[in-house]
Amino acid sequence: MITGFTLRPSSRTIALLALCALIPAAAACSSSPAADDERPDESVEHEQVEHADHDEAVIDETAADEEHQGHHHGHDDHHGHDHHDHSFDDPEKYAQRWNDPARDEWQQPQAIIEAMEIEEGMAVADIGAGTGYFIPHLAEAVGEEGTVLAVDIEQSMLDYIDDMAEELELDNVETVLATGDGSGLEEASVDRIITVNTWHHIPNRAQYSAHLLERLTDDGSVWVVDFHEDSPVGPPVEHRLAPEVVIDELEAGGFDAEVHQLQLERQYIVVGTTN
Repeated sequence: MITGFTLRPSSRTIALLALCALIPAAAACSSSPAADDERPDESVEHEQVEHADHDEAVIDETAADEEHQGHHHGHDDHHGHDHHDHSFDDPEKYAQRWNDPARDEWQQPQAIIEAMEIEEGMAVADIGAGTGYFIPHLAEAVGEEGTVLAVDIEQSMLDYIDDMAEELELDNVETVLATGDGSGLEEASVDRIITVNTWHHIPNRAQYSAHLLERLTDDGSVWVVDFHEDSPVGPPVEHRLAPEVVIDELEAGGFDAEVHQLQLERQYIVVGTTN
């Protein structure tokens, strides 16, 4: 059973924590979990995080994804969304919440992977991989002969995933830096694509759908997991997309698309197939 993963603190992190301990209580320490280096324009979302009843991993994933995963695709999708234009140069901090095992309860990663019908030897891409919550699950599913491609536009996140894969001895994991005009994946190179809490960030989503279609093998599929419009947590309501909108966007790119029957507590799944 795969559980959440966070890297052991680096010597630099330990040194910073020691330094913070010397600062008077009245002073704010930038590496303190209490200060948490809050990002601007996230106050509503982060308030949800702090009061989400053991769902800190959930909404910090969501709130931070609302900023971070908008960068994953390399489409400059922060244009027109200035509150997403932030750097994520400290993955260890985010991983404490994003990779929290408590997330499994509502995210149901194993159920999603089962539904995706991933077989050993397949190539699977996680677009917007972040700190790699799904990566160990996917790596187990594809087996030693398969490949997991962790795609992100933040090199710091990819470095974190590389370290995680090395520590967990996941030799079937590769990282891919997304570019300014696409995912960085080669044509006809993957059997499955999954993108979680990310789709609503992408501009020109029909065009991006066509891009993904070209990256899939003949029997491939793309799996879009995103928040319900009425979910009590997640990005601002105005940034959420109804599943019917996602279906239209995937079909505009050449997919056959439908809502998958697997029901998650806070998200829907739309599947686009190539045939």
